[in-house]
Amino acid sequence: MSFVELLARLGGMGRFQVTYVAALAFPLLMLASHNLLQNFTAGIPEHHCRPRPVANNSIGDIPLFVTIPSDDHHRPQRCRRYVEPQWHLLETNGTANGTANGAATEPCRDGWTYRDGVFAHTIISEWDLVCESKKLRQVAHM
Repeated sequence: MSFVELLARLGGMGRFQVTYVAALAFPLLMLASHNLLQNFTAGIPEHHCRPRPVANNSIGDIPLFVTIPSDDHHRPQRCRRYVEPQWHLLETNGTANGTANGAATEPCRDGWTYRDGVFAHTIISEWDLVCESKKLRQVAHM
């Protein structure tokens, strides 16, 4: 005797079976929408290290390229900053490509600056899940 025959002999699909299937399907539908929601709430905005505060200067007065090294595309590096400001980059003949070759860098210690673009506020920018904390993004997706 097959399962279909057994089910038909016992009375078929009743109210209990329908309720049971619906109770199991509802959480699965919620989980699917939660997984899709991460595409919008966990976007990674453009960011770079917050420059080190310099005595007698506010950060707004110092050009960004003096405190943050550039990457291959001449954008500020996301996870590194110069240990000391590279004032010689302000000179007209600072370097050939606009970076301080061989200057000491360090990881971001004072946080990050996020650019408002496509993603204004995400869980990545709220909890600083970039650079060394990048591995924690998977925890945020749960």
